[in-house]
Amino acid sequence: MFYCITDTGLPLKIRAEWTENHYLDDWQRPVDVSGWLIRINGRKYPRGHTDGNGLPDWTYRYTADNTESGKRIAIDRALQDAGLRIAEHKKASIGEI
Repeated sequence: MFYCITDTGLPLKIRAEWTENHYLDDWQRPVDVSGWLIRINGRKYPRGHTDGNGLPDWTYRYTADNTESGKRIAIDRALQDAGLRIAEHKKASIGEI
């Protein structure tokens, strides 16, 4: 988990979790779902997917590799899906007001 601030000043708490879940589809066939589940301030990403009945489908995942690099890719995609940008680090000048 890590914390950061958006370019608009909103504080973010981001958690990335690699998941390997097993679900049954509508016809009771097993479906394996592996990938990154990202939570930004508690909201799950990816979002916006629905099943055949129009209900939220939380089985979607970001499918970047299960590596630190893949984790960063998944976080970047979640931030993009959320419409958020991380603020760039700017060094404060010592002695200036």
